[in-house]
Amino acid sequence: MIVAIHQPAYLPWLGYFHKILHADLFVLLDTVQMEKNGYVNRNRVWTPNGLHWLTVPVLTKGHMTAAIQDLRINPNVSWKAKHLRTLALSYGKRPHYARCAEDLERLIAGAGEDLTGFLAGMLAYFLKTLGMEEKRVIRASSLEPQGKATTLLLDICQKVGATAYLSGVAGKEYLELRHFDEAGVEVVFQDFRHPAYGQGRPGFDSHLAVVDALFNLGGEGVLSLLKGAGGVERRG
Repeated sequence: MIVAIHQPAYLPWLGYFHKILHADLFVLLDTVQMEKNGYVNRNRVWTPNGLHWLTVPVLTKGHMTAAIQDLRINPNVSWKAKHLRTLALSYGKRPHYARCAEDLERLIAGAGEDLTGFLAGMLAYFLKTLGMEEKRVIRASSLEPQGKATTLLLDICQKVGATAYLSGVAGKEYLELRHFDEAGVEVVFQDFRHPAYGQGRPGFDSHLAVVDALFNLGGEGVLSLLKGAGGVERRG
């Protein structure tokens, strides 16, 4: 069983879904701290005025030391209508916007203060829309994992019975592979090549939130795109 582990993310990019596609189980790593300037609560979309960050506001007191599972969405900041308006103005004329707009409005408008719960719900929606609803997703916090960095990832793998751990390519630089080797868990690396697709505008902007591809291609089109964007690289 191939297991991938990643922090929750708001409107994840295509590479996030590519990793899920090539895993049997995807674990939302909600037991660690949110990375500064990361993608847990924000992502980029296209607008007529250039690329723009959509950010879900979190309560700032202690947020740099708290685990992601404990982060709360700030109820005193108005963000939902702004995000929905930005998406409508930017993508309202794209061919598949209307198919998703009502669902996204329901999800965003219905967000409470539980950040991880909100992100997990949105991920489930995107997986269903992309035809990947059979993919298993669990939260790391349900496993009560122990350790840090490599040992944390390995502990999660062992608790779910993984035979292989699917890492992003950056893992080649920081993973202590000997721990996995000693435990008999194979490490494989994501071989993702970002595909280009028609965005209805000049040029091409890569590494955007999944909605950019979804509004342009539809769920079936995005899944086809992911299947042709590389696979899994095994260690030589």
